Order: sequence, then structure tokens, then C-alpha cells
Amino acid sequence: MEYSYNQKMAIVRLLLDIVSVDGKIDARETFYFEKVKEELGLSPEDHFKVGSFNTLSSLSIVKAMNKEQKLHYADFMKRMILADEVVEENERVAYKDICEFCQINSEQL
Repeated sequence: MEYSYNQKMAIVRLLLDIVSVDGKIDARETFYFEKVKEELGLSPEDHFKVGSFNTLSSLSIVKAMNKEQKLHYADFMKRMILADEVVEENERVAYKDICEFCQINSEQL
């Protein structure tokens, strides 16, 4: 899947938000996050830059992506949420809210 640099950074910014929404960061979530960064072709330096990306701006960037990109991003979110093998209610709510705001027609988690 092709993404612009800003789209990639928005994706990882929002995935970081997903990781922290339950207040716990599991090693499996960290491992999956690193895998996503690698798949997107982001450098270690980009990891430090992602902190400067605003969540609301990132949501707007994702909302503007095409349907295929959005569905691919939704898959990233699902895999991140399922990485620790526990789906907390606040993760489910965050997933639903992001999909709703970004107009992603994805299966419920």
C-alpha cells in the first residue's frame, strides 16, 4: 500500500495513541509497532518526529485517505489492539470512534 510521508506519520501517531489508550504497553504491542514502522519504511529518526504529530491532525489526514488506505489502516489498528491478546473496552471505543470520525467502513472489533 502506498502512503505519503504525512500519511505514514499519521498512521503511527494514531497507533501510538491506540497502544496507550488502555494505560498498559505490552511487549507484543511494541513489537507490532516496530513491524508497522518497518512495513511503512519509516526510519528510527521518524520515531522521534512522530511525537510532534498532533492526534487531531493525524485523524484529519487519515480521514482524507482513499478507501483502500483507510481499510489498510483499520487493519493496522485491529492488529495493534489484538497484539496483546486482550481487547479492553476503551480500545474498542477508540477503534469505533476513529472509524466513525475517519469514515472507515470496517468490521466492528
